[in-house]
Amino acid sequence: MEKELLLGEEKRGIEILELQVGGNSYGVDIQDIREILPYEHNPRKIPNSHPYIEGIIKPRDFIIPIIDLVSYLKLEDVVNEYKEMLVVSSIKDLNIGFHVDNVNSIHRSNTEYVDKVGRKKITTTVRDAIAGILNLPKKKIEILDLHYIIKDINSDVEL
Repeated sequence: MEKELLLGEEKRGIEILELQVGGNSYGVDIQDIREILPYEHNPRKIPNSHPYIEGIIKPRDFIIPIIDLVSYLKLEDVVNEYKEMLVVSSIKDLNIGFHVDNVNSIHRSNTEYVDKVGRKKITTTVRDAIAGILNLPKKKIEILDLHYIIKDINSDVEL
């Protein structure tokens, strides 16, 4: 979700998909998601590709490049018992897979419960990748800005 929409003046309902990356909870706007696939540990490597690109897969009739979110967010890869998944974006008809540890649930909330990152302590040093922080009754979820992440990895992409 773009920061301007998430943190704008207008209060509106949002749906955030909660996922695990590097042992931390993050969220993404459900409107940016095309599908969720099980992660296959054999993506085809691409020579001379960006360091955060793990490779590509072709689950059906289209190719999906895979971004390693643990590496991109500069997190430690934890040994886990999660079921690794690919969260595939649908931003501007780009099919890009984000490798995550697990997908938890969908939270329905309102933008009034989303805070700016500002000086708040967050789990990653890549501060611009966090669009805001969703405050739920029992936890806080850092919302990833997938638009920013895609543009940061490939500045030639028009979003």
